[in-house]
Amino acid sequence: MTIALRSAVEEYLEIRQRSGKADNTMRVDTTLLPRFVEHIGNPDFDKLSSTHVRDFFYGAGGIMDTHSTRIKGQPVREAVGPGTHNNYRARLRVFFSFCKASGFTALDNYLTGVDPLPEPKRRRQQPAPSLLLQLLDQSECAMHRAYLATAVNTACRASEITNMRVGDIDFARSEVFVTVIKTREEDEMPLTADLERELRVWLVEYAELLGRPLREDDYLFPARTGNAIATHYLDEATGERVYVRTPFVWHPDRPVQRTEKIVKHALAAVGLPTRYEGTHTIRRAVARAYFDALSSEAGYDAALRTVSALLHHSNMATTERYLGLSSERRRRDETMKGRPFLTAMVSQENVVPLRRAQG
Repeated sequence: MTIALRSAVEEYLEIRQRSGKADNTMRVDTTLLPRFVEHIGNPDFDKLSSTHVRDFFYGAGGIMDTHSTRIKGQPVREAVGPGTHNNYRARLRVFFSFCKASGFTALDNYLTGVDPLPEPKRRRQQPAPSLLLQLLDQSECAMHRAYLATAVNTACRASEITNMRVGDIDFARSEVFVTVIKTREEDEMPLTADLERELRVWLVEYAELLGRPLREDDYLFPARTGNAIATHYLDEATGERVYVRTPFVWHPDRPVQRTEKIVKHALAAVGLPTRYEGTHTIRRAVARAYFDALSSEAGYDAALRTVSALLHHSNMATTERYLGLSSERRRRDETMKGRPFLTAMVSQENVVPLRRAQG
């Protein structure tokens, strides 16, 4: 079966979209794959080889070289980092597997010579609870504040929060209905008193912005358009240029996009780093603060099980890695903190020969 690479990409993206892949996943695929096609010139799939793929990664103008981009304001970018390289490699591997299953190719490995790169293990920041609460006051609007409040009080992923509908909030039962995107698991999570207060304020303003009562199937955090520059004029008093922008238009049938911008703005406002940060920063910080609070009362294992349930992790080992914990490190700390170290070993070393001599 002969098919052009671009046609294979279009079919793949359409199927992925229909299958309900997360917005962040689709955003990367819809950027990466067309760029891949443009770089190598859209050959028929049966003419595609691992050489083309290596050229996309390491050739002139490839992603590991100075390359063009579609990002507004950034026509040219330097080489991507190891994490992005490995992410692109993984996405292409899934695409090639789809193409083989669809009969577009019989080739097993298009990624020959494109090996994963070692990634630096960055220490992820975990803002303290007091700083997390300050984020709410740095939000640009009521919706952003409510989004941050939801992240702080549920530790949900961005995809889970943006998927929420107005009808998912049950004030009478103090519950928030959540669909875990990764596993399709459904959970009725507790609605905290702090989050209830924030959501009640937002829902009142939300209805006012729409000019109608809210419906259960309205997205809890809707997309909005507008705020574009319509015209400008010079202020005679100051001589400065004044821009007139179009009003916001709210779209309750579509969820808000680019939630990382909401988080980055708030982090920057309280003086925290923003690179590589987003809703996962809040999720990780909330989970770690919750773990620390529980472990002092219930112990390590009980606290870990509870936090694992909060994060919807399938096993506690995943939660340990996510929080930056490990049972080995815990054992290390228990046996070393505040205790003699080499001096204890020396004393044991001196005792052993003595006992042997007495024997």
